[in-house]
Amino acid sequence: MTDSTHKQTVQKYYSIRAKDYDHQKSRTWKSENGFGAEIFDEMLKAFTGFENKLLLEVGVGSGRNAKPLLEKVRPYFIGLDLTREMLNNARNKFLAYRHHSELILGDADHLPFVSDTFDAILCMSTMHYFEDQEKTLEDYGQLLKEGGTFVYGDLSPHEADNQEFFEKLERTISRAHRRYCKASETKRLLETHGFHVSRMRTIAYKKSYRELIEDKGRYFGISPKALRRYVRAASKEAKEQYILTDTGLTLFYSVITSTREN
Repeated sequence: MTDSTHKQTVQKYYSIRAKDYDHQKSRTWKSENGFGAEIFDEMLKAFTGFENKLLLEVGVGSGRNAKPLLEKVRPYFIGLDLTREMLNNARNKFLAYRHHSELILGDADHLPFVSDTFDAILCMSTMHYFEDQEKTLEDYGQLLKEGGTFVYGDLSPHEADNQEFFEKLERTISRAHRRYCKASETKRLLETHGFHVSRMRTIAYKKSYRELIEDKGRYFGISPKALRRYVRAASKEAKEQYILTDTGLTLFYSVITSTREN
């Protein structure tokens, strides 16, 4: 799949999914904002003291990450996303913060900003869509001011998953993502590209097979039977790592806080 075709796939996926996105996320995480309290705690810790500072979120989506930050931290917030329908969701959430926020329809591979602009960058559940994650981190490093904060969050394979069970699972139910990285891999990438990692946390949570199909598979014409066939063929190691049951499995979400070094 070419880069332009892939972006069209991602854009179409979220254009269609936008209507149900917040409901899907809140159902999985059992929280109004669609993320567990542990993940929001990590974001709030990272951005303590950032009131009126300039914060960019790449892949702002429906605004579910940004709204708590606008409420509790009150940075000047810029959110960029590839999909108009998701930005409309965010715009509705930000009505009370419209003087402290701006939303931009744009491509994260061609960020429309100059170097040394931002005090902080947030990138949650987005890095796995980028073909060249190293270049993406280089771009973020250039956009951040010296000493600026970068917070990364994404699904991550189990650290002992050397058979790529999770990566193949995602390819079974989705045509949108490029690649997921283990938390340790992302940490190494950050450190290689001029970031100092100050904090890492991985949160385990449960996901049902039904939710995997409703959140991803059905948008790509994937049947529950195809997912169950893949799960049944899992190795003993994968079954233990992801605690596979008849109805679901355990997934992992990693949040990494880092700063741009000299």
